[in-house]
Amino acid sequence: MPFKQLGKLSAVAVVAIAALIGASAPASASNYVGVNLPMTSTGADGIGCAGDVWATGNVYPDGDVPGTVDLQLKGWLKVFGTPAPWCSVTAIVDWRNLDTGASGSGSVFLGGGNGTPFFWIAPQNGNLRLVTGRGQVAFTINTNFPHTPSETTFTVY
Repeated sequence: MPFKQLGKLSAVAVVAIAALIGASAPASASNYVGVNLPMTSTGADGIGCAGDVWATGNVYPDGDVPGTVDLQLKGWLKVFGTPAPWCSVTAIVDWRNLDTGASGSGSVFLGGGNGTPFFWIAPQNGNLRLVTGRGQVAFTINTNFPHTPSETTFTVY
């Protein structure tokens, strides 16, 4: 097969595969709304440890579990401004559904260098799923050490 024909055939195959992938992506994509829980400053376990804890996450308007919030809590835990793998804190998210009156909480441990030797390049992470029910929900980030509270409210679908 001459090179010219091989090049044309390859280009047609690439376009066909790209069209197939492009057509299937919207059907498999998840519909979500990003949410953020503001940062709180906190003390932490370990000599000289302190840091900041916050959360990012998603709510799902047409998800399979209504009234669900998926959060990734993040914490930069440091000694004199330098990330330290021996620092740790338990992040607690308290919530109250303002429409139904339901309330609850969830917690996640942040520490131990996140299981990676490269603790200085990213914050400690922990995942948390909360089933709050649909409606306006107030969230507060607390920790098991003295901290400045962080509060926010958003709609959960």
